[in-house]
Amino acid sequence: MTWSVDAELEDALWAAARARIPQELHGGPGLSAAVVDRSRRYTSDRDHLAAPASATADLAARALFFTIADAAKIRVPLAELAARGLDPRDRIRVLDVGAGCGAMTLGIIAHVAPGTSIDAALIDRDEQALAIAADAIRAYAAARGVTIAVTTRRADVSAIPSGTFDLVVAGSVVNELPPPARARMVERMLEATASAGATIVIEPALKSTARDLHAVRDDLLARGVAHVFAPCTRQVARCPMLDTDRDWCHEDRPLQLPPRAMRIAINTGLRDAGMKMSYLVLRHMTEPLVPAGALARRVVSEPMKSKGKLELYGCSDEGRLKLRLLQRNRTDANRAFERARRGDVLVGIGGTEVDPDEDVGRITPAGD
Repeated sequence: MTWSVDAELEDALWAAARARIPQELHGGPGLSAAVVDRSRRYTSDRDHLAAPASATADLAARALFFTIADAAKIRVPLAELAARGLDPRDRIRVLDVGAGCGAMTLGIIAHVAPGTSIDAALIDRDEQALAIAADAIRAYAAARGVTIAVTTRRADVSAIPSGTFDLVVAGSVVNELPPPARARMVERMLEATASAGATIVIEPALKSTARDLHAVRDDLLARGVAHVFAPCTRQVARCPMLDTDRDWCHEDRPLQLPPRAMRIAINTGLRDAGMKMSYLVLRHMTEPLVPAGALARRVVSEPMKSKGKLELYGCSDEGRLKLRLLQRNRTDANRAFERARRGDVLVGIGGTEVDPDEDVGRITPAGD
């Protein structure tokens, strides 16, 4: 499945940005330079993450490219919740922490069915970004046939209000906090989440930011603060990715960008066809990602083919293990192993080497 961001979402953001961003940043070299600058600060120059070359140009890059490119990310965990009948329906209360220009809430609108009613509360320190988000959210909801009520609050992300929200979400926020504040912020998000709701944290797929999110996961699970719903089938700390200093868990899903964002991606050379992210879905309830029991293993690597065998890494309560199917052991019963990709869940494999007579199942939790 290829995920996508529709043109109506892009149109809503461009319309909302016109009144707040100078004309010279509505495309061309000025916007491309701002997109490259923000990407560099998020990847190779993180010491200057909070120091853009121009605050106005950085707002343009966020509103007109990164918000659009990031909006589809939340649809993956939402689809996984929906596959288990755990996503909220009809009337949804959303708290978007560190909302920026509204990527997470816009992605929620893209996920829900027309006729859904959403109450969305957005928190961010950037008043201009919040204004763009509010206008874009209202316009996109109207285009999708979704009823929306939006409130914004200019505040630090630590100012999470009390309440019982169905979805409490944060996109690319945790990595910007000092280490001692990360787990506490996510814990506060959980405290604001309804008993049957979900807290969703989405971070860049960088090794450093993903491993920081794994550490937050371990802290919360070790203290019994929450149940991890996704991406893990492993329900305990420690995250096996932290056992060495070279591993990290992340997703890479096909993504189709809308026209303007695609042109920016081509002009800057920053995006390939993948939607990369690290994410964490926490709940108060204990329903697992897949109802498959102890033999459920989340695929956390791409398949690795070599002479006479196919290997991949699977993660479960047993740890992160390399699973192997030898060419001579291929049968119709274990054919699902050959179709598995990162993010799938494999069931029915008893050890690390797939036997010819093992009935291997493949589950795609997000329906892709």
